[in-house]
Amino acid sequence: MNLTIRADRQSVDLQQNRLVAEGNVRLHLAGGHLAAERVTYGRGTGLLTATGAVRFRRGSQYIQAGSLRYNLENREGELRDVYGVINLDHHTADLDFRVSPVRPTSRTKAVDPDEPWVELPPMACPVLLRPLGTPARAVGRATQGRQSLVPPLGCPNPDGHARYHQDLDSLPAGVSGSGPAPPELDSQRSGPVDQRVYGITSRTGLQREYHLDFQDRYRSGETENEEEGEDREDPVIPAAFGILERSLEPDQTRGGISHWRFQAEAVFLTPEAWTSPLVVLTNDPLTPAQLILEGRDSQVREQSDGSLILTSATNRGLLDGRLSVPLPRRIALDSSRPSWALLSDRNRRDGVYIERTLAPHSVLGGELILSPQLMLGRALSGTTDAYPPGHSSPEAEPVRQVISVGDLFGLDVRYRRPVGPQGQLRLRADFSTLSPHHVPNRTRAEANLSHPLTLPLLGETKATLSAAYHFSVWNGSLGEQDVYTAFGGFLEKDYQFPQLGSVRNRLLWRLGLQNINTTVFDTKDLSGNTWRASGYVRLTSTLPIWQGEILEDSTQALRYVPRPIRPEVSLTTFSIAHSSSYDDHSGQRYYTLGILSDVAMGHFSRPYLDYTKLSIGGSVSAVEQISRFGFDRAIDLGLLHISWTQQLVGPLLLSTSMSYNVDGRSEKYGHRIDSLFEIKWQRRAYNVGIFHSPERGLTGLRIRINGFDWRGTGTPFIPYTPSSWLHDNR
Repeated sequence: MNLTIRADRQSVDLQQNRLVAEGNVRLHLAGGHLAAERVTYGRGTGLLTATGAVRFRRGSQYIQAGSLRYNLENREGELRDVYGVINLDHHTADLDFRVSPVRPTSRTKAVDPDEPWVELPPMACPVLLRPLGTPARAVGRATQGRQSLVPPLGCPNPDGHARYHQDLDSLPAGVSGSGPAPPELDSQRSGPVDQRVYGITSRTGLQREYHLDFQDRYRSGETENEEEGEDREDPVIPAAFGILERSLEPDQTRGGISHWRFQAEAVFLTPEAWTSPLVVLTNDPLTPAQLILEGRDSQVREQSDGSLILTSATNRGLLDGRLSVPLPRRIALDSSRPSWALLSDRNRRDGVYIERTLAPHSVLGGELILSPQLMLGRALSGTTDAYPPGHSSPEAEPVRQVISVGDLFGLDVRYRRPVGPQGQLRLRADFSTLSPHHVPNRTRAEANLSHPLTLPLLGETKATLSAAYHFSVWNGSLGEQDVYTAFGGFLEKDYQFPQLGSVRNRLLWRLGLQNINTTVFDTKDLSGNTWRASGYVRLTSTLPIWQGEILEDSTQALRYVPRPIRPEVSLTTFSIAHSSSYDDHSGQRYYTLGILSDVAMGHFSRPYLDYTKLSIGGSVSAVEQISRFGFDRAIDLGLLHISWTQQLVGPLLLSTSMSYNVDGRSEKYGHRIDSLFEIKWQRRAYNVGIFHSPERGLTGLRIRINGFDWRGTGTPFIPYTPSSWLHDNR
């Protein structure tokens, strides 16, 4: 492969048939740009070597190293003392050298004046960190054979590149924290960290201050950055606040984690995979990194769908430099889906269970995701009261009975694939047991095909065909209401009006026709197959009353959160009109007016009480005709909603959300009809939370990893302690 080279000095070694370039070397390499202090290229062998401040950029990818050896013919090579930024959205094209044009070799400084030379940034060098303890502790770790990450040639190093074996376990607790380090840590560094990143944006948007419509998602492992199941049914009154909260969320890019920074002692390249004895990665754009993934004896291989899978002898995560968490040996680098979850579902799974989400598989042009479950509550008690006896009908009352082996296991199955240029097919089956006797009674399944249509006068409208078997709808003070079968279609349009002054207005309408089989209100009697035509309209208006400024310093603004917080006060009103008719000439019509005030104060950047969000709202409804079924019956005609989120200390966050029935004519007057209590360890790069809903009988533990986009190279996130500093610390 030919190259274009610019350097202070160039020569040709005729005996070895190789080109030698020295001093400020710049190369055009198959559409990419490489810089180094010295480069050799064997014309016969295709072997390219580069040493001294090696930097390479192609498309969205950036890699730097102390040295590089790469054979352009067989696409094999190695890099030493590596740091880089990988963007998985474009890595397949960016790193395929076979599809880009090349330039002829130049033996002089003369280059094509029409071809601009990209100026690569200087080396990004790791923080030099003085030891906090005695050198014996760190040296002791090195003598155990642990591998090292040292600054590459071209970076300051008081040792002159004598290797001191820095192990992740020896990081001081504050090194991987966020924001300014404590004074005792600052004094150990050689200077402030040059972040070398800008334009940081959060991709996954996992911040939700409260949740009212979380039941289906948490029960079956749904992540908060997915739209599946949103507004599947006509919203009943208690869900109005949950729907409104979604409408107030900013637009967010949905998907997995695409941007990673990494460091490695060595990387060995082949056309099939990358391998490394030690590689560390972080999704965090800032240094110190709050979350680090370490793999030993690792291999990164691209799958047929373009995803990258990291397989290691051992994988672990390091949270804030304090807590080491073992991870599966096989990790999908471009997935934000949590792999493990500890959940509780007392109604369908008899309490606590463990869920493991496996890596997605490509099947028939789509993505298949399996989540096996282990029922701990049933295993401890040896019984279940979630199912009717034997082969009874689904609506029969459950009874307590001894479990079989199949009752210890469950499975959540999800499949999605594109249909046409804009459509999508989604299938789901949720098995709360694998026992043949109980599978028909409590299995849930649904299919959903959505595609935009362009209709006269209406413009682009979302069309949906759906079918479902045995699902539940949460209807406020009535609790869970079962629908045994449903199939039909909807037309829906969500329209954002032009802003009137500072007021934002949004209109959602939906028309639907369904055939359903559900229970009659306050009975266990099935309705039989009934056709239901429905119409729904919601107008939401938001008035910003006051807005503060976000912090300009990213290190401060993103200390605990993936997106800077803007203090603000706003007032939102919403009005709802709903009508449904059944083939027996019954139906329901109701109208709702509601108001919600939101106050958010603080930036969540200081150690104590620096973020408070308070939401207070209410709604009243008028009913002309009421449904004879339980799942869509307008039951809570007066509602009071209170939501409060508070930073306590550091990243510790407390969140509560409660709705009360304030309809004086209701038997549930004054009762709390829905609530969520959550305590969360909130960090920029990840968060860990425990949630509980007394009314829905749900409790769970979640660990989430946030995704980011940014520009710039960042800086190595594993600090380096020169061995000479260890001697100085004695």
